[in-house]
Amino acid sequence: MNSQRIACFLLILVTLATDVSAGPDQRRLLEDLFSDYNKHERPVYSESEPVAVEFQVSLRSILNVDEANQQLQTQLWLNYAWKDYKFRWEPSSYGNITDIRYPAASLWLPDITMYNSIASSEIGSKPDVFIASEGSVSLVQPGIFTSSCETDLRWFPFDTQACKLTFGSWTLDGSKVDLKVKNGVSMGSLDGYQPNQEWHLLNFSVVRNTVYFECCPDTPYIDLDYTLKISRLQLFYVINIIIPSIFIALLTLVTFIIPVQSGEKLSFGSTVLLILAIFWLLLINVMPSTSASVSVPMLTIFLGFISIVNVLSLTCAAIVVRLHHSSALMPRVLKSLFCETLAPILCIGTNKPRKPLYESVPTNVRSPEPANFCAEKPVEHSLQNSGVSLQVLQSILHELSAVSVQMKAKEQTEQNTADWMIAGAVLDRLFFIAYFLGLFIGCMVIGLAN
Repeated sequence: MNSQRIACFLLILVTLATDVSAGPDQRRLLEDLFSDYNKHERPVYSESEPVAVEFQVSLRSILNVDEANQQLQTQLWLNYAWKDYKFRWEPSSYGNITDIRYPAASLWLPDITMYNSIASSEIGSKPDVFIASEGSVSLVQPGIFTSSCETDLRWFPFDTQACKLTFGSWTLDGSKVDLKVKNGVSMGSLDGYQPNQEWHLLNFSVVRNTVYFECCPDTPYIDLDYTLKISRLQLFYVINIIIPSIFIALLTLVTFIIPVQSGEKLSFGSTVLLILAIFWLLLINVMPSTSASVSVPMLTIFLGFISIVNVLSLTCAAIVVRLHHSSALMPRVLKSLFCETLAPILCIGTNKPRKPLYESVPTNVRSPEPANFCAEKPVEHSLQNSGVSLQVLQSILHELSAVSVQMKAKEQTEQNTADWMIAGAVLDRLFFIAYFLGLFIGCMVIGLAN
């Protein structure tokens, strides 16, 4: 036990002795480096030379994508590296010290700014600058940045967004600060990236741009465009939006299949419309809000199409029910169109005209001439023998004629009703085909877009 305490005591003494021996060397180094240093002076030998600054953005995480306000919030590490001729020393002259850390607020720093930044905040205190003996200076600055991002929601929830993060010097042009991509790579750094639960990172590329303005055509302005390409993870939206939308669309399709005779056609369509209205209310809290005409989501258009068709289906159902109970004579043009042309094409059975059960009996039945009855002795004799008078026979003929007229009117009414029922069935079938084609094409467009 005593030996362990002695060992620990000796270790502490060695550590303190090392710090004491290194302290004067580092103090002397700092005094030599910063004796005539001015942080407002660019670190170049000649004022005509630009400071070569290597810059790299390290993406740590995507915090939020606000489609309604077109904003992107990210956690970034900004890596700077440049050369300062005043920060060079021989390590052997300063106790083999090869690098030091120094507060960034006391040094010259390139004023690299995110051009499309809305808000930014540093994480923790101001970081220190790393200075190496060969004169290289590097700084890693973590922060949370909110930038503008133009979003396109037409294919929500199968959308892909490309957000730009543009960095450049705020006050110095290209002749003063030569901004370059670190190591000349074409991609941003993804070391330590934490995946987002809603967005999948596809690409994080960078492009160096040199811009000349009309005010100063000989002066270059350099910026770096980092493009963050992301796609939305779709599982949540497929389960909670797409599948219920398809079910509602299929329920609307069933409205055209229900026969009129069931009496449930209108009530079923009204129920589907009520379900759709409730689904709209729930959907508002999930879908991103936008008023841009070019960014209206296809899903919204699809659900709007279902709503319109549902209302049309109710209107069609009301028309079909009305036609089903109509007994008026159908115009020849409509009968030729619906019953003779469209009905066979749509495989709808037609009612062929039936042969009347009762042929018409002439209503102008008159009594035979007396001369004829007198001439035909056997007939008159037979009528007298049977006990049937001529007036009774004439009354029977009139009754038969009235019954025949009534039967013909009834048959005509039934035929008219059958014609209107066929016309309603044709309209129902046409609406069914049109809605099915529209639903199929809409699903195909969304699927191909994905």
